[in-house]
Amino acid sequence: MKHTPMAARLILAAAAICVGLGTAACTGDAKTADSAAGTTAAGEAKTDKTDPSATDGPVATGAPAPSSVPAAASEPPVVLPALPKGAPKGFPVVSGGKINPVAGSEGSFVVVGEGAEKILRFYREALPKAGYKITADTEKSVDFDGNSTKGTVAIVGDSVSVTFKA
Repeated sequence: MKHTPMAARLILAAAAICVGLGTAACTGDAKTADSAAGTTAAGEAKTDKTDPSATDGPVATGAPAPSSVPAAASEPPVVLPALPKGAPKGFPVVSGGKINPVAGSEGSFVVVGEGAEKILRFYREALPKAGYKITADTEKSVDFDGNSTKGTVAIVGDSVSVTFKA
């Protein structure tokens, strides 16, 4: 296959760019990649004034093309409700629920929201992970013991009561 001198130059230039970019990718040398791609340190395309095919028109800058994929919205941090005074330090807290202290019962609280069954299911899984042993488990309640405290997590109407025993 016979190529015109211009086509041969373009093929040779493309091959040189590919070799330069491949070398830069292997060595991590961005300057080599820019040089091989025919760009300056500022990322602007070089033009060879001795090459009659070089133009002074619009040139590639080496900047990445804008993405058509929108940036993912960052999720807000999970803010867990605070336990009432007297609750064991490090006791598991369900996210998304509202905690109301139980008057006259040191550290005990009621969790509302999220669905009572879902909250009880959370405590069935979270208590053992937090160092508590489940000592009794029924359809509507879980008794626990550990970390120097005993207690019960029970469904009461539409909420869940967490009661600590001395």
